[in-house]
Amino acid sequence: MDWFQPLNIYCERQTFSFWSEPVNALTNLIFVALGLILSVKTKDDWFCFFLSLEVIVIGLASFIFHTFANLIAALADILSILLFGMTYIFVVNLRLMNVNYLLSLIIAICLIPFSFCISFITIIIFGELNGSSWYISFVILFLVYSYLLRNRCPDISIALFYFAPLLAVSIILRSIDHNFCNNIPLGTHFLWHIINGILLSGLVWYLYRTSKINFKF
Repeated sequence: MDWFQPLNIYCERQTFSFWSEPVNALTNLIFVALGLILSVKTKDDWFCFFLSLEVIVIGLASFIFHTFANLIAALADILSILLFGMTYIFVVNLRLMNVNYLLSLIIAICLIPFSFCISFITIIIFGELNGSSWYISFVILFLVYSYLLRNRCPDISIALFYFAPLLAVSIILRSIDHNFCNNIPLGTHFLWHIINGILLSGLVWYLYRTSKINFKF
């Protein structure tokens, strides 16, 4: 496999030059900016501080993908999101669900096979969705944890409930990018960045607020 094989999967990219997707690349700054703000706000909570740094990493990895546009950059982009998801699940289970370290870690690792299963089912029903199929697992997890936390932590439960359809909208925008290139030359992928930069930052902030109310650290 050629890890440096160039990819062209979004409307904005017309060539394989470094700066062929300026809007898709620059909208990743929202992850970096909000992640930096969160890292300052949450510095007294090691878990939330680490999640804030992961938001920054997602922005940087995605920027690299939308500039170099090759397989290894795509892998870095996916792994950064997966790492954030696993870390978030681990912290929520450990801190809000009162699950021990080992079981919290096991549940977090299970995100990988769970996402593959949901992706497989989604592809069978709806198709590849321009590589968006595995993100459906996050929508499901938002709703599951919203339900599980409804009595323990109602604030973050409500946040997760509303974040689920917001994520679904962003997945749709990511999925349809290449379908409307003739009508929307810029594509819709950049909206995925903007929505998810806000969404992931909101996840960290609500976790931090909930932790401040329920825990001493």
